[in-house]
Amino acid sequence: MPESISSEVDEIELLYIGENPVPAVSLKGKADSPLPPASYRPSEPTLELLPGFSQGERFGNCEIHTERVGHTTTLHLEPPLHCGLRLPLPHQGQLLDALSYTTLHLRGTATGRAMFSLADHETDRREDNVPVITVTGPFDLHVSLREAGRRLDLRRLSALVVRADGGAVQLALEECTLIREPDAARSSPGVGFWVWDYRAAITDPHAMIKACQNAGCSRLLIQIPAISEDETLWASYATLFPFAKARHIDAFALDGYPEAIQEPEVLAAKVKRLLALVHWDAIAGVQVDLEPYLVPGFFADESGPRRYLETIDHLKEAIAGRTRLSVVMPFWFTSLTVQGRPIAYSVIDRVDEVAIMSYRTEIDEIQAIADDTLRYGTLAQVPVWLAVETTPLPVERHVVLRREGRREFADAYVDDDRHRLVMEPPPRSADTPRRIVWFRVHHRMTVRPERVTFAGRSRTEVRAMVKTIAQETRHRGLAGVLIHDLKGFLALQE
Repeated sequence: MPESISSEVDEIELLYIGENPVPAVSLKGKADSPLPPASYRPSEPTLELLPGFSQGERFGNCEIHTERVGHTTTLHLEPPLHCGLRLPLPHQGQLLDALSYTTLHLRGTATGRAMFSLADHETDRREDNVPVITVTGPFDLHVSLREAGRRLDLRRLSALVVRADGGAVQLALEECTLIREPDAARSSPGVGFWVWDYRAAITDPHAMIKACQNAGCSRLLIQIPAISEDETLWASYATLFPFAKARHIDAFALDGYPEAIQEPEVLAAKVKRLLALVHWDAIAGVQVDLEPYLVPGFFADESGPRRYLETIDHLKEAIAGRTRLSVVMPFWFTSLTVQGRPIAYSVIDRVDEVAIMSYRTEIDEIQAIADDTLRYGTLAQVPVWLAVETTPLPVERHVVLRREGRREFADAYVDDDRHRLVMEPPPRSADTPRRIVWFRVHHRMTVRPERVTFAGRSRTEVRAMVKTIAQETRHRGLAGVLIHDLKGFLALQE
């Protein structure tokens, strides 16, 4: 084991790659606020909330009278401070997934001031909610959920809260609905390639551009040279950006490595060095692919994810608005939280666009794993790129162990004195180590390469998948598809 097992470690993941018998080991802490079970996700374009006010829950020491006449619900709130009505949104015990809705429509009349707020699973834990809008007098308002979505997980809404804001209120509500805009795929999502060999790109930029154009490509993301390379090579690399732009190709500088979250100033220095050489009008953006989860202990507690977000902030500061900042993320960052918020959404809140490593070879899987990111990107108005893989990959075997408090149910243990994980039941003899932590196998999973990569298949199949993604992924936030990578794509048979 790479380190001692602290009391905060709740999970150990072993990753075996190919035939290598030595696994990569990841330690994960117990989440302070684990994500609740799946939410109810309605499909209708307009979700009516008004009928539910009759089941609202009063809070505070106030008098509340609810009347329903025709299509109008009237609330009378006679409050002290912190008084109101809480309308639970769960459906048959499930939270409400409202991320596909972009607007709250409110229509009616308020005598006095009434504040509308939303609560999700996390704010409920804190006995809190997020204000959306305050109304008074006649109102007919379409309120964007974008700002609320930056403070709530709209996939897990628990309640709509109405409270008096500073005095008695009579609120006659005629309309209270969530509205989703019609789905619409972009007419011409872009296609891009990652290019990791910057020396080859510098040596023959014409070949790179021609390969891109032949594949219907509109974007190239080219690895930044090593910081140790001389000025001549850096200057040559800088010429790739105006060269691509003159041929109607958006060229992004590409860089990133896991340890950047421990030394963000080094990566920021590379970005600054490049931007000093390239005119802001020539470079389309900077994309970073950090993969911070490869740093040992990244998931042991929240400090790892926090450093990751701080690194993105550091890079954004280094770019200083001179070009776009794009970040590559795994699709599963929507299911991990830091300070109660999904990591993926915290990233989207900070950047100009994101690219999701949606590496699958079936369209249904691509859509399923990218859906939550695409929905939030649409709400936040941040473009989202999906990705397909073409390079050969080995078989991956994952074994996940969870901490077990009862020895008789443990089928593995950590000998913390010797820093060893032993994949067998804990010993009963007198030789039992003094410091021992019991674990059990939670699940095993094998990821076969044919599920993830198009390696061994044809360019025609890759192009067909890119076309299918563009046609069938009906999100306004879809910007295009990136192919990993140009070298791997060209190695496929036509």
